[in-house]
Amino acid sequence: MSKFTLDIQAYVAKAKKNPETVMRAVSLKLFSAIIKSSPVDTGRFRMNWQTTGANPATGLIAGVDLTGNKAANSSATYITNSPNWYQFTLTNNLPYAQRLEYGWSKQAPVGMVRVNIARFNTLLNEEAAKVR
Repeated sequence: MSKFTLDIQAYVAKAKKNPETVMRAVSLKLFSAIIKSSPVDTGRFRMNWQTTGANPATGLIAGVDLTGNKAANSSATYITNSPNWYQFTLTNNLPYAQRLEYGWSKQAPVGMVRVNIARFNTLLNEEAAKVR
């Protein structure tokens, strides 16, 4: 299972005026980037990115998503509408998700989660500056 839990407790102080707005925006950008940078063959892997709250998703999603738009839109809907804005989890339960993250694909030789998580502080600072 490949997951990234965005627990913003340690980052709320950076968003002085509206931490909810900042964290929703950062989560939207981060999760979309992870989904869109995922390698694609049949589209099954991109389709199986699932956004939830504190508890990671279980199970798999049927279908394919070659562009990542379906998964990104589903993620955006969850992030935008969730009453619990302080914790989001992005999960992919396909059995080969971890292998893809650690170099199994030539399309994403350095993964997609790690590369995008490295941008987290930059995204956080950008979004926090918008609401100050």
